[in-house]
Amino acid sequence: MEGYIMQSAGLAGPQHEIREKLTELMGSDKTDEFFQKWRDNNFTKRDVDSLAAWGFNSIRIPMHYNLFTLPIQDEPESGKDTWLDTGFDIIDKVLEWSLPHNMYVILDLHAAPGGQGKNADISDYDDTKPSLWESDENKRKTVALWTKIAERYKDNEWIGGYDLINETNWPLGQANKDLKDLFVRITEGIRSTGDSHIIYIEGNDYANNFSGLVPPWDDNMVYSFHKYWSSVNADDLDWILPLQERYDVPLWMGESGENSNTWYTKSIELYENNNIGWNWWAMKKVGDIDSPYSIKINDGYQSILNYWKGEASKPTESETYEAMMKLADDALTENCLYRKGIQDALLRQPHTDDAIPYKEVQKIPGVVYLSDYDMGKNHIAYYDVDVMYNGGDFQAWNAGWQYRNDGVDVETNSDSVNSNGHHIGFVNNGEWIRYSVDVLYPGLYTMKLRFATQEDGGKFHFSMNDQDITTIRTENNTGGWYSFKNHVIENVYLNNGKNYLKIHFNDDVPLNVSSVEFERTGSEGSVEFNALSGKANDDEKSINVFLNLNISESSLQNSLDKFTVHINNEEKNISSISYDSDQTRTIKLVLENNIIYTDDVRVSYNGDLVKSTSGKALKSFTKLPIINNLNARFVLPGYVQVEDYYNMVGLGVENTSDTGGGKNIGYTHKGDYADYLIYSEKGQKYSVDFRVASNANGGKVGLFLGGSTYQIAEAEFPGTGGWQEWTTVTVNLDRPIPQGISTLRMLILEEGEFNMNWMKFDYFDSDYDGVKDNVDQCPGTTPGVVVDTNGCEVFSMPKDNYRVEVGSATCIGNSDGVINLSVEDAAYDYTVTITGKDNVTITGTDKTASITGLSKGTYTVCFKVDGKDNYEQCFVVEVGEPAPLNAFIDVDEDNKRTSITMTGSKSYNVDVNGVKTTVNADTFETELNTGLNIIKVYTDLECQGYVEREVFISEDIHYYPNPTNNDVKVHVGGVDEKVTVSVYTSAGALVYTKEQDIADTSRKTQIDLSKQVTGTYIVVLDSKTVRKTFKIIRE
Repeated sequence: MEGYIMQSAGLAGPQHEIREKLTELMGSDKTDEFFQKWRDNNFTKRDVDSLAAWGFNSIRIPMHYNLFTLPIQDEPESGKDTWLDTGFDIIDKVLEWSLPHNMYVILDLHAAPGGQGKNADISDYDDTKPSLWESDENKRKTVALWTKIAERYKDNEWIGGYDLINETNWPLGQANKDLKDLFVRITEGIRSTGDSHIIYIEGNDYANNFSGLVPPWDDNMVYSFHKYWSSVNADDLDWILPLQERYDVPLWMGESGENSNTWYTKSIELYENNNIGWNWWAMKKVGDIDSPYSIKINDGYQSILNYWKGEASKPTESETYEAMMKLADDALTENCLYRKGIQDALLRQPHTDDAIPYKEVQKIPGVVYLSDYDMGKNHIAYYDVDVMYNGGDFQAWNAGWQYRNDGVDVETNSDSVNSNGHHIGFVNNGEWIRYSVDVLYPGLYTMKLRFATQEDGGKFHFSMNDQDITTIRTENNTGGWYSFKNHVIENVYLNNGKNYLKIHFNDDVPLNVSSVEFERTGSEGSVEFNALSGKANDDEKSINVFLNLNISESSLQNSLDKFTVHINNEEKNISSISYDSDQTRTIKLVLENNIIYTDDVRVSYNGDLVKSTSGKALKSFTKLPIINNLNARFVLPGYVQVEDYYNMVGLGVENTSDTGGGKNIGYTHKGDYADYLIYSEKGQKYSVDFRVASNANGGKVGLFLGGSTYQIAEAEFPGTGGWQEWTTVTVNLDRPIPQGISTLRMLILEEGEFNMNWMKFDYFDSDYDGVKDNVDQCPGTTPGVVVDTNGCEVFSMPKDNYRVEVGSATCIGNSDGVINLSVEDAAYDYTVTITGKDNVTITGTDKTASITGLSKGTYTVCFKVDGKDNYEQCFVVEVGEPAPLNAFIDVDEDNKRTSITMTGSKSYNVDVNGVKTTVNADTFETELNTGLNIIKVYTDLECQGYVEREVFISEDIHYYPNPTNNDVKVHVGGVDEKVTVSVYTSAGALVYTKEQDIADTSRKTQIDLSKQVTGTYIVVLDSKTVRKTFKIIRE
């Protein structure tokens, strides 16, 4: 018992949780009673009989170990096994029931001791207890269980084998060592009994990871994989088939299902085409549509589920018991809803394209129930846009999720008029549904379609044997999705006999339809001979015009010129008109050229030649709308979005981060391919741009028409350094694509992985000059030359032939900016134009020029070569305001030097004591004079300002002694004859100041402190070249 089978997934998934929650509601005794009855009813002799009648030859029994032995924590003695009869009795019964039908029984350990997977719903794993892989005792018990089973059934010829462990999903390492070891131990245990039955080995990761499980270790072993929710293309078993080929061991698809009938049929085709046996899951589920039997959800059980969701009050013990026992009763096959289309999809449809009635051929006159459409494949019994789930974001194939398991969307209703309780809904433009009917009498009928809608504009029509019998009808709002009304169509002529009726939907506007009643009202004689509608045929070159009565074939002779076909309001030539004896109400018009899916097609008739079999003349008609539901084609020239293939083998699709977003294809390998429906406006060669990305080694593809034999191009792609690092590779087709419709195949030619976003087909560029042939006026130009838009060669010069730079900026309000020009190739004479200025010439060997007098602004400077009228090379130049002037003046007084660092210009003026120097660098050094120096830095542009500094370089002095008791002698360097001496206390009070003549005293002066108190004194000497301050200490 698994949660999703019980509709309790996410509420109570594993069986032990379901049991615990039910025990909480109705106690353990009643819960045990329910489980016993569930087991008794869920699979009975009647189910075996049904499987045999349908055509199945084996039954796979999913076993829970706790029906055979106790859990290890409940064993009275550790290391010993208590055996239970329950599980063995169930196997014995199934064997007994299967024997008359010669059906094999395969035993599947679905829930091993402790549980074999993190997905607890499957194996009843309880994460509060040790799993199979965390307990040696659970492993031992598993081996013992299989050994016990083998001892009991080793001689039973209808045991089809032992599926050792179902869907292990546990992190066991890349080599799956624990899984392999346990499999080998189980195998040894089985073989030790003398049992030679088949052993089925499932891989890790839900049976699909066989790492470490090869080569086979037994002579009668099968590798069993499972397949759910993935694509079923022809190459989708390429990952597992090498196992069969390399080790000469059979493969078995041991479990699949949980999808639509279309997916089921395609899956079986895939398995049987590869000679692989298969098994299906599950026989019965609660409240679902994708198993042969659906167990109805009673109101009480729904209340229990709602309570577990937190959406309802707690049911009482009696309410729970009553609901669960009712659910167990409803598990009996005779109480289930039977989905007969499922075994048809599995056993009949993979081998035929025939459709058959769902219940019986529906009679006309009478009511045709629209939910009882024929059984068969998509495009055979019906056409629906959503028919199966291939992984990714879930899309329900039956949006109503009722009654049938096809793409047709079915809901329930309570309409009291002509209803079987179901109706069709969620319709899309172009969809149709087929019904096998028996028209008992020919003649005119009134049709009453039972419909409901909440919107205006839903469109539909009916056909019989692929000939329209009504015009396209439009419905209006009935007041609600379940407010059914009749849509009456009168005077519909039907031929008698076995026919197939179709309802077609001609719009995406939602429309619910439940039945159509046919009432015979008269004979053909009371109606006129009219055209009803028409459709573009799949050959994309012909049109069927449908009439309301049978046509006299002979009357079509000489009628061709009475018909006119307009495509997109343009009259087209009709090459022939014909009649098919199997479609007696259809005129076929064949055109000279193709129709494509976007065309608006209309047909007119003006004449009296065409007659019905009763002699009535066809009424003239004008521009009858023709239904155009042709397959979409990529129109060339234009883009091909590669993810929108018509058919594909081996490729994957993912989101792209390339410009424009969308999808790209990837996961490429040699032999993979994708087919695209294309339409070429002309028969011609094209150039093709491939938008590709590759992490490393790129790849190689070929383009073919009509399969893989007629190759028209080949392209190699480089590595781009990342799966979403995109580049464009261009090639020219080697052969033309003919005018009209074709199928283009892109085939991977060599191993190498790459992604592709799109292909772009454009007109051919035979001389590779960048101008397509259809507009190239100078074909065959020399490779590499520059051409104009007409494809004709133009004179050119390399761009680095020119040098354009601002020689001088300008101040706002001034016009003193300069642009300097130069050329490398002096073999030509140049005329240079500049915005708002006179032309400048550069001629002969003079390779330079300047444009002066420029104010702040943007200028376009263009070089023209004299004598080359169509040549011009232009540059945009910005003449701006200069940056501010910055100057750092550093002074080294000891060495009487200054070092200046400057920014803001290319040329500077440095003035030191009135002497100007022009500096064409960012640094400048010079000596300074003793005494006061004035340094000024500026440029030729006044608006940059200037930097000025005064620097005094003093002569050296020497003084002693210090400290002193009386006075200090000072020797003054330089040539000054007098010096001013000032003495201050440490507090800043002037002691004295006087000017002293030092020229006559050997440049010495004396500081007299004899009358001063002890302390620190500040002495300042000042003269023209001396400026010194020092301290003296008076002791």
